[in-house]
Amino acid sequence: MIGAAIRKDVWLLLRDRGALISLFLLPIIFMIAFGSMFNNSSDGKPRPIAVWYAPGDQRGAAIAKTLDETPGFRTELAGSADVVRQRVATEEVGAGLVVPATGPIELSIDLGAPVQVRGPLQGALTSVVMRASSSIPIDKLPPMVEARTPPGLARPLAEITPFQVTVPGNAVLFGFFIALTVAMAFVGERKTGTWRRLLAAPVPRWKALLATLVPYYLVGLTQLAFLFGVGIGVFGMRIAGSIPALVVLSMSVVLCAVSLGLLFAAVARTEKQLGGIGSVVLLVMGMLGGCMFPRLMMPVFMKQLGLCVPHGWALDAYYSVLVREGTSLADIAPSIFAILGFAVVFAGAGIALFRFER
Repeated sequence: MIGAAIRKDVWLLLRDRGALISLFLLPIIFMIAFGSMFNNSSDGKPRPIAVWYAPGDQRGAAIAKTLDETPGFRTELAGSADVVRQRVATEEVGAGLVVPATGPIELSIDLGAPVQVRGPLQGALTSVVMRASSSIPIDKLPPMVEARTPPGLARPLAEITPFQVTVPGNAVLFGFFIALTVAMAFVGERKTGTWRRLLAAPVPRWKALLATLVPYYLVGLTQLAFLFGVGIGVFGMRIAGSIPALVVLSMSVVLCAVSLGLLFAAVARTEKQLGGIGSVVLLVMGMLGGCMFPRLMMPVFMKQLGLCVPHGWALDAYYSVLVREGTSLADIAPSIFAILGFAVVFAGAGIALFRFER
């Protein structure tokens, strides 16, 4: 009886094209969009920088040459200083350099842009100008700054791409949308009378409840396996840490999402309530947890607030497993316990509020 109920729910879910699209297709679209957004450019090519200097100006030629040799940039010579400024104003290029015969070099850039966007570009171009203007070849100078990972943090992978962050971010965001699918299933079964017939069967009620939840747990595991598989095979995502740690973490995330779905099913009475309240709750949780904007770039207060939802713990753990070499299951155990704690709270509240006869 329980096996038949599980097979029935799986069959119904596979026939629901809308649910399959939201669980499997939409995350990939978001991965592409966010991955391109955080890349140097939308097509992965070096970012163009408009440069003008007077013909025969050695300083300008040196800056243009150094810029071309800098990874992530390419020089686009302009006919005049005004052309550089116009191209920046019309957003044809992100920034430009105007090199006069004498005096300071003008960095043409939108100072009204967010510092998270403007700062790295401004710093990189300032470094280019300083290297090109040095009277001593830069490779002959002793290093003034040497970047090192501090003790206590595992060494990260080299050449990390944006997809190392956007793939798990969107996998967690859309992985929790299985909660809505779970709740919708309960509402639909109550509406059609299927749930009442299941309760009339000679099985304990806890088994009937479990039989309804198990298919969605399996679908959630399939969803994360599919999304991470696409991330590895299509977007070049790498796993720096332990694969078993990644598997256990994903199993915990799906359990938490299904438990949240049980809570939604216990609280909401109609599909309209679920569509209005549930979607907003999931989107807010995803935003706070860093699914849409990395928590590493958030203010301190927002970073701490992100730990009030399971998404923040999940993404911290995924970041460690995917980016930091040698990350083991023990290293992310605190995050896993936190996610399981959320699952216990969600499931406990859902069971306490669930009304079998409603």
